[in-house]
Amino acid sequence: MCNQETFLMIPNHTKSLVGLCLLLFLGCVPAKEDNSTSKENLCRYSEYLQITPLNFGFRVQLRNPDNSGQIQSFVIDRAYSRIALLSATHVGMMAALKQQTKICAVSDYKYVYDKQLKELMRQAKIMDLRVEMGFSAQKILQSRAEVVVYSGFGNESQQLQRLPNNKIVQIPNYEWRENTPLARAEWVLLFGVLCGKFEEAQLVFKSVEDNYLKVKKEIEKNQTCNQSKVLISGNLYGDQWVAPAGESFEAQLYKDAGLAYLFCNEKGTGSIFKSLPEILQKSQIVNLWLNPGVSSRKKILQQYPKAKYFPFYKDSIYCYTANTNKYWELAAVHPDWLLSDLHCIAIGKPKKLHFYALLK
Repeated sequence: MCNQETFLMIPNHTKSLVGLCLLLFLGCVPAKEDNSTSKENLCRYSEYLQITPLNFGFRVQLRNPDNSGQIQSFVIDRAYSRIALLSATHVGMMAALKQQTKICAVSDYKYVYDKQLKELMRQAKIMDLRVEMGFSAQKILQSRAEVVVYSGFGNESQQLQRLPNNKIVQIPNYEWRENTPLARAEWVLLFGVLCGKFEEAQLVFKSVEDNYLKVKKEIEKNQTCNQSKVLISGNLYGDQWVAPAGESFEAQLYKDAGLAYLFCNEKGTGSIFKSLPEILQKSQIVNLWLNPGVSSRKKILQQYPKAKYFPFYKDSIYCYTANTNKYWELAAVHPDWLLSDLHCIAIGKPKKLHFYALLK
């Protein structure tokens, strides 16, 4: 084959012939597959979600947090109109995209916060999958779901294996295992792919990201280390204290909010368990208790009588229980609101909070 320089020396009529041959040759080259993948991962924060664009649609890859070698891959080349959701956080992400009408089933109606979704359920347009023990796979079939999104923990996967219709796409959602708040919120992109609203999902996430980083920057600018509140999070379960591990998204959130978290050095992204003597020993410096899981001090003592022995019981206690459904539905997709709440609590100015309330 001749290079550019030698080609210029060929007579004009010969050039025309060569050009025609090249056109014929190129016309015989097989076209690239329409769904050839790009190497660009459109997720910048998530450890477990990867979305790459195709010529038509997207490839979604989900890495199991407990087995990094286990990756599920889905090619999504169309928008789905009937999606079943098995977690409140999934509902919040769909609502953020204004795609409530594409939800055909939810795991439990009583935990729904979104007003539009409640109205759709009142009109019997959305099925409640709740049964006495978990959810009903049979009801998922009855809902005519094209996709079911589940949280990837417990026995949900085993229950879904009972579905005889393998045409239902089953997608695990690991947002709850991410170790940063923005990585968790980035899962809204998955729902953008499923609904055919990916650009809208990018705009939603960009707004959340910008707000979060803006609040975080302001906190860092005004933070004074010796004025930081020392936080303990979680509650009693039997004779053990259950709290977020030091590598969890909650721990990162506390750090970004300017709070000194008691268990910040504990390994793991899930929960940790501490004995009561250990809590009593370590918590002498604590002056803020977050997320006891109840709505009043009286209820704390009713459920956990031993709480009166904790030195931090007499200090400020905040929880999301003022509106639990709102918290579970919207906190994952709005870490910027969470960060704002926690910073207001940290500096002692909790006037307009999105999720939290002071327990009395």
